[in-house]
Amino acid sequence: MIDNFFDMLTDEKLGQIHEASLIVLEKTGLRIDHPLALEKLAAAGARVDKARQRVYLSSDLVEQALKTVPKSFTCAGRTPEFDFPVGKTGKDLMPSFRTVGGAINLYHLGTDRVHPIGIKDCGEMAHLVDGLENINILGALTPQDIQLETYDIETLKVMLENGRKHIWALTTDSKNLRYQLEMMSAVAGGSAALCKRPVCSGIVCMIAPLYFPFDEIERLLLYEEYNLPVRVPLTPIIGANAPYTLAGTLTQTNAEALGSLVVLQTLCPKIPTWYYALIQSMDMARGHTQFVNPEVMLVETAHLQLARYYGLPAATSPVMGNTCQTLQNMFEKGTSLTMTALAGINEVGGVGGMENGLITSPELVVIENEMIDYAKRLLKGIDINAETLAAEVIIRDDHRGKYLEDPHTFQHLRKEARFKPSLFDTRPLLAWQKDPKTIIDRAEEKMAAIMKDHSVPPLEEKLTLELNQILKTAKRDLGGSV
Repeated sequence: MIDNFFDMLTDEKLGQIHEASLIVLEKTGLRIDHPLALEKLAAAGARVDKARQRVYLSSDLVEQALKTVPKSFTCAGRTPEFDFPVGKTGKDLMPSFRTVGGAINLYHLGTDRVHPIGIKDCGEMAHLVDGLENINILGALTPQDIQLETYDIETLKVMLENGRKHIWALTTDSKNLRYQLEMMSAVAGGSAALCKRPVCSGIVCMIAPLYFPFDEIERLLLYEEYNLPVRVPLTPIIGANAPYTLAGTLTQTNAEALGSLVVLQTLCPKIPTWYYALIQSMDMARGHTQFVNPEVMLVETAHLQLARYYGLPAATSPVMGNTCQTLQNMFEKGTSLTMTALAGINEVGGVGGMENGLITSPELVVIENEMIDYAKRLLKGIDINAETLAAEVIIRDDHRGKYLEDPHTFQHLRKEARFKPSLFDTRPLLAWQKDPKTIIDRAEEKMAAIMKDHSVPPLEEKLTLELNQILKTAKRDLGGSV
């Protein structure tokens, strides 16, 4: 790995943001409309105004939460070869990469065809991700062709059946989550096994600015029963639900990060989580938001440094494209991915995301799989030792420039890391004109090969029957058709 990550801010400026965030938590606090949460936070030492549903947090509570929260943990796949560490550092440990969650439309780059995501698309995306070596986590999509009341439960079932990678299981509410947890537990091999090897991770949402709704706390308490890792997406929109200044957005979002940490560690001690800032910016001229622009990238990179400052696993979604214009999308994703990777990100989200996450593209997921390989090579850095410095080799060459013949080259030809593209094309113009395939053409070919030739072992028949029964019960209990 590279020796040092990119630091945007000095220690003094990090300290200023931290102190400003503590002032916000002490003076403005969090709004929480969950009575049990208010009681537990009051018992832990928070100042609570039950009438206003406000919780004011001291610096001592923040420090205690920072001590309690796990600094590293494991996310599991359906089978152990897809397990990966979160938050751990060391030689050759790379960030994890997650496809976009929540998308409602599917876009095919080669044909410019877009259609609402169906449940079949969810299964195919799970299969595709299973066959891509650089994607660790499958984000749940939002199919439009199944009943609304139980779509999240059915989506999880299909993803568990068609892939073995870790799943970020989005959910409608705490009622639906109970059935999802049953499915996770069944696939993991029981409740105890799910606690040890979480095949899925969850989501608890804080609404900017500084508000935890009732059902988000209900979901958190359910996740605690299995000690599942949870992401708390912090969702500032610069200039809309967060201050217009970048420093002001950093203050509010960091206060939300620290405040959510206190809530999680008070209600569910030692539950694993990320410092997850999902930044957007309000385009004041056009009235819409952007997930990628220079200001967002600056704030994201600062938040990654803050996460390292606190020793927390850092996540954001730097590859969530603003647009469906492919060339612009690739520029946005490439620059944002590179910057955040070099800033020390632990989890990269948004792979395959277009139009601010409303759309995903399977071909784009394949292309980004290669972009990730490029970023991983950057993170491996330069191996410097007496042998690789090659002073004796340079002296031996004696100005001839014939390193292709030198034994040193052959000794290191396979040992030293090199990026080896499978989609990026470096042929000269005349050679390309004889076979003018684009990167989209090559991505379609790779995707077709994975869907045709890559095999995902099916679940045991008794497990499939159990998942079917859970879904059937959920449809009956939640008011949908059985």
